[in-house]
Amino acid sequence: MNESAAQGEQAATPRGVSRGIVIGPGQGRTIQGTGDITLIATAEETGGSIGVFEGISPPGDGPPRHIHYGSDELFYILEGEFLFLVGERQECASAGTYVFVPRGTVHAYKAVGTERGRLLMAFIPGGPERLAEEFVKLSTEGEGANRSTAQQNKMFAELNEKYDTEFVGPPL
Repeated sequence: MNESAAQGEQAATPRGVSRGIVIGPGQGRTIQGTGDITLIATAEETGGSIGVFEGISPPGDGPPRHIHYGSDELFYILEGEFLFLVGERQECASAGTYVFVPRGTVHAYKAVGTERGRLLMAFIPGGPERLAEEFVKLSTEGEGANRSTAQQNKMFAELNEKYDTEFVGPPL
């Protein structure tokens, strides 16, 4: 399939139902400022049904404990080793492992070992995949670096509300 044909199939129909998309290798959109998160398919492109992205984590890196109230999240480990927290359960996992986190469940992960880790992640329904992009924009664009901590915290809280997400504790 040529690139223009693939791109033409990415838009959602007026009714919000995706006509289907095909994203080839390297065609995702890397979130500027992260270098390690690539959006593959967003809720806007799939009629809201799913958001898919790839993340790369250096050893010791991972998000704080958090909850997504409106979406389930899934992870498929492509490379490396990770420590996952799902609810109260902690598991070490390596390439080929699938992890499912039901909405409303506290979770976190971090890359462990000496090599970077690479994950394929998805939200069902889609939407929260855009949260990282908005966090980066908030922190780096315009007055982002000059905002007070209180101003930034207020804006982060607004984003968390927009994406039905809550940060509830430190990273693993």
